[in-house]
Amino acid sequence: MHRRGRRFRLGLYVLGTGALFVGLLAFILQNSLNGERAAYFILFRENVKGMVVGSKVNFQGVPIGVVKDMRFQDGKTLVELRVDPSRANIQDITQARMDRLLVTGQVTVELEGYGASGRSLAPGSFIQPKDDPMHSLTASVPEVVDRAAAVLDRIDRVLQGAEQLLGPANQAHLAAILDDCHRLTTALADETAPAATAALRDASASVRALAALTPELTAMLRETTSLAAGLRGPAQAALTNFRTALEDVRGLARQLKLAPDSLLFGVRQAAAPMGGDR
Repeated sequence: MHRRGRRFRLGLYVLGTGALFVGLLAFILQNSLNGERAAYFILFRENVKGMVVGSKVNFQGVPIGVVKDMRFQDGKTLVELRVDPSRANIQDITQARMDRLLVTGQVTVELEGYGASGRSLAPGSFIQPKDDPMHSLTASVPEVVDRAAAVLDRIDRVLQGAEQLLGPANQAHLAAILDDCHRLTTALADETAPAATAALRDASASVRALAALTPELTAMLRETTSLAAGLRGPAQAALTNFRTALEDVRGLARQLKLAPDSLLFGVRQAAAPMGGDR
């Protein structure tokens, strides 16, 4: 009797739990079916790997719906959203982007953009996608890789040219050129060194001789200056006397011209002025 009552209570517990689960499930399904849903569409140019039907749709972090359907169309991915319009007001300035988890790769659709001047977007309209920086980066990776490959190819050619330039044959030629230059500079030094040394020796001797003559030239210049100062007075007197004698000679010549017989008879007539008649 005790075991039978225990089984009976266990059966009632299981039946009650099942009924409660079915009731909760029906309530949830009823709310889902009766809730108003609006459809919106997005055309993504980028890869939507990680997005599945049922992926969450958030408006600035608030869950408002799910991804209803996806299909590839004209090189883009058409994504259909089913959202609850009572949870968020989607406007014409609202943009959509994909948020990808780094660990699992799971994708959610994030709607962003709201403003007082924005107008509500009617159900069935397209929401503009927002460029993902990571997508732009990954899209540019092939081009960057190609350029890097070209640069590496050029570097490889440069290294090959440098290897050829520094090869044994070129090293031998370079060593021979350096040896020839060394011999040439040595020969030039041997030939020009004596002449250069003699020229420097002569120049030094000339400088020393000029330095020795400098005091003598200075003394000579001083003596010449003093002699000129001493001769200035006598020279001026001699010039004055010479001028007086010249005047006397001129007077005598004028007297002879006017009275040539005055030298014989001692008669001296007064001479007329220069240029006059007797």
